[in-house]
Amino acid sequence: MKIERIVVSAVVYSTEDREKVAMAIATLFPFEFEIVRIPAKGHFGNPIEYLEVEITKKKQIKEFWNNLIELLGDQRNYIINTLEERIDDQGQLFIRFDKQKAYLGEVEVTEKGDAVVVKAKLVTYPAKKERIIEFAKEILEKGYK
Repeated sequence: MKIERIVVSAVVYSTEDREKVAMAIATLFPFEFEIVRIPAKGHFGNPIEYLEVEITKKKQIKEFWNNLIELLGDQRNYIINTLEERIDDQGQLFIRFDKQKAYLGEVEVTEKGDAVVVKAKLVTYPAKKERIIEFAKEILEKGYK
């Protein structure tokens, strides 16, 4: 069982400052990282961009994850209780954080729109959803070794 990769992303709307969105993402990181900018168009054709950080190195995945669960504090219980809805058919765990609060240095889980999204690809053998939920619960409670 392992976390194969973690992707942290956020949308920068045309009314937002890219640097502020990058600072919101930085709230979740305990180490230096590189952001990839992906230009796109919004629902109404307005220019937007995605900021994305992909973590694939084992050591950084562990460091990021263990820092994240520390930042989550008591919110971990909420994540654990809603794991069924947070894991897709590909074994990806989604956790959304309020982007405005993250910019202010606060870590608050949200279910609504404007968010910094953490997507963790969880791998288990066999790759059954029940097994992935079990693994997710374990790493949320005890950290990732």
